[in-house]
Amino acid sequence: MVRGLAHFWVRPSRRSGGLWHPKTPPPRCGWVLARLAARRLTLSLLSDLNPLEMGDQDMGCIDMPIGLTSHGQPRCCDRLVRRLLAPARRSSSVFSPPGRCCLSLSSHGLATAAQRSGGGPGLSIQSWHLLDRIRELDCWLQAQPRRSLQLLECHPEVTFLQLQQRYQPERPAPISKHQRSGQQQRLQLLRQHWGWDPTGLLDEALARSRRRHLQHHDLVDALACLAVALDGQRQPLPSAPATDAAGLPMAITCSGLDLPLPMA
Repeated sequence: MVRGLAHFWVRPSRRSGGLWHPKTPPPRCGWVLARLAARRLTLSLLSDLNPLEMGDQDMGCIDMPIGLTSHGQPRCCDRLVRRLLAPARRSSSVFSPPGRCCLSLSSHGLATAAQRSGGGPGLSIQSWHLLDRIRELDCWLQAQPRRSLQLLECHPEVTFLQLQQRYQPERPAPISKHQRSGQQQRLQLLRQHWGWDPTGLLDEALARSRRRHLQHHDLVDALACLAVALDGQRQPLPSAPATDAAGLPMAITCSGLDLPLPMA
């Protein structure tokens, strides 16, 4: 069984201006699971990772940081992926994950102070609002050591850039996934890569979820993660990644397609 996992959150209403403040509760969130088993692809939503089981032969990719530096120092894999995405003007999609020192802390102020005390940068609000999910993933991975070999970190924007370079080299890189034309191009790339159209599957998942704030691109990101997990030629970036204090790899897994990958 092969899986792709992408994180989603229920976004603030427009009445609130779409903004979060560090003193307010983070928006509700969960995981989009794309699963291929017995030649059948399904999309489903998980409120947490507890139901997720990995058999000995299972493999998956997830759009969430795994290996963490001690105090939020820059990871080599993030630097390389930003460099890869820079010509497409998508490097801003790579956020800086929190340091391992933040996982037990209860406020944004404490987390920022902890990172700075160890020589790291302050913690962004985006990273703070993802901290619960990063902590959840960290606990899930460490519950069984083999899980870190089966569930790998990836980045959907890298996947779509690689697909575009292979199937649509004459076209510009995919624009923002928040624009309709960007969503359509990403679906077209998946259609060319797999040889079938996943549009109906996405429409069914959106209707079934009854979450009016779940976005189309959340589901597409999960399919991008699945595409990397299915690729037998996938490779880590950097090629020889370091591990963090918990023994988890600090690497972003890329498809083995033809796009030249930067060296560390």
